[in-house]
Amino acid sequence: YLLGGEVQLLSRIKYNDGLDKYRLTPEELRTVFKEKMSDAVYAFQTRNPTHAGHAHLMQEAGDILTKQGYRKPTLWLSPLGGWSKSDDVPLDVRVKQHVA
Repeated sequence: YLLGGEVQLLSRIKYNDGLDKYRLTPEELRTVFKEKMSDAVYAFQTRNPTHAGHAHLMQEAGDILTKQGYRKPTLWLSPLGGWSKSDDVPLDVRVKQHVA
């Protein structure tokens, strides 16, 4: 589906899997970034656990933004949820890794 114009949330989806507190709306994300006084937000999304290569990419992106003059760049980690491969690490395990 393609949406255009103003989108209104009719009701929030709850999965009751212990991860609902991490599922933020765009408005909630903007509030979090404002509270953190972020002047730039950069994102990383993967369906795999974070490894050294991922960590390097995230660190390098933050360093580049800092060199460009941003004072408070904020990393938004967004692990891919929903359907994944049968041998993937479960979403709750990946989220726990990001929280740690």
